[in-house]
Amino acid sequence: MNNERISALLTLLQDDDVKIASLAMEQFLQLGHEADETIAEHQESQDPQLRQRIHQLSTILVRRRMRDEFLHALADGSLTLWRGIVAINVLYDSAVNIEFIEREIETLTKAIAAGDPGAAHVAKVMKDRELRVPSEEILDVDLYLVDRILEEGTGSAALLCAIAQQAAGEHWPATIVLRNGRFCLLDADHTLVEPTEGWRLTKLNAEERVHPCSIKDSLLAVLTQLFLVSLVDGSLRELYHFGSLLTALNRNELDALPYPLGKSDR
Repeated sequence: MNNERISALLTLLQDDDVKIASLAMEQFLQLGHEADETIAEHQESQDPQLRQRIHQLSTILVRRRMRDEFLHALADGSLTLWRGIVAINVLYDSAVNIEFIEREIETLTKAIAAGDPGAAHVAKVMKDRELRVPSEEILDVDLYLVDRILEEGTGSAALLCAIAQQAAGEHWPATIVLRNGRFCLLDADHTLVEPTEGWRLTKLNAEERVHPCSIKDSLLAVLTQLFLVSLVDGSLRELYHFGSLLTALNRNELDALPYPLGKSDR
């Protein structure tokens, strides 16, 4: 019975009507391991229409699995902040150059290790590398993807904190915190480093209140901004993708979001 169903779905995938092909793809994604076998079998189909849609199916399945792995790792406590940041980058762009990210972080790590350990030296390395928060508040996807930040130099404060924290490692242990609504780094000597203010250093007194960010806090902040970027850009595919991640992290379904992602009140 499944063979007949798969054969029928393959025929529908070749339909010129995009709506019919989309419905067939939706059914395909419910087949489980049989979908993998069919995709592998027809990935190099001679029919260009079928080949294109099989590749689309493959991309969707890979993205779904990475999404599930991301959520499971966060739930069981095995996901570090850095792994989560890189995973979000890969979830957005599966062709991301991971080796480039690793090389850039290694270069920063060596520069930090070469100087005196401390907030001042870390801030200097980040400034010398010209990693900065843009002067104007803008919603741009490039500010929330670590590969593009390392390539272009500008990024959100949350991502710049994560980059500095990862590069510094044990040379300068620091916690990501929120102070006055801005992401900063705070070390054991109560020195605050603010990427939004050009990596300014501030010595906090014991009474100064800041909010230490958990891994989930930081990842939610990044995902929320990516969701807003998708909303402004009108990218329904990314809106659905990041919306599902946000709601899953809060143990909800997409129905928790407003229409058209959630259910209409009407």
